[in-house]
Amino acid sequence: MAKRIKKTAYVRCRGGSPLLEGIDRAALPNDCEAILGLYPDGISRCRYGCLGGGSCVSACHLAAINIEGSGPPSVDAGKCVGCGLCGRACPQNIIDVINREYIIRPKCSNRDAGKTAREACDNSCISCGICVKVCPAASITIESGSPVIDPETCLGCGMCAVKCPRGVIRDIRGIITSAE
Repeated sequence: MAKRIKKTAYVRCRGGSPLLEGIDRAALPNDCEAILGLYPDGISRCRYGCLGGGSCVSACHLAAINIEGSGPPSVDAGKCVGCGLCGRACPQNIIDVINREYIIRPKCSNRDAGKTAREACDNSCISCGICVKVCPAASITIESGSPVIDPETCLGCGMCAVKCPRGVIRDIRGIITSAE
């Protein structure tokens, strides 16, 4: 009998982007599609990040995803079964369903490079390429301003997470941390 691969939702955003001037988070609807209807270019300097409307939270039948304060959602891997409902509910497409064994993941969805990304968010990838250079398995590429890790070749060593100057690449278990 084949072993079932355990999956979990993973949010590719750490927050850190200030709201655009004149936007009051408390006055926003509790639905991300509705927020995008009002603000098609997003509500913060990073137009790629979490909107914070909670559509993913509403979609999860297991209460495995929640939003505390003004940050992006967090996933309780102990409750999450990787069904993908939260990801389908996210109009920003920042929630992936991943194999739990693939522990090294980027935590940013910004597609801008360098200075533009840095100005948009305190936690964004700046496409510096350090992760690409330090990866002993050549598992990382920069595509559209963000690191992409090939889970099939990644060794899980965490060298990229340790060296990332912005703390974008994360160990989903929280064991390996960057020097940020």
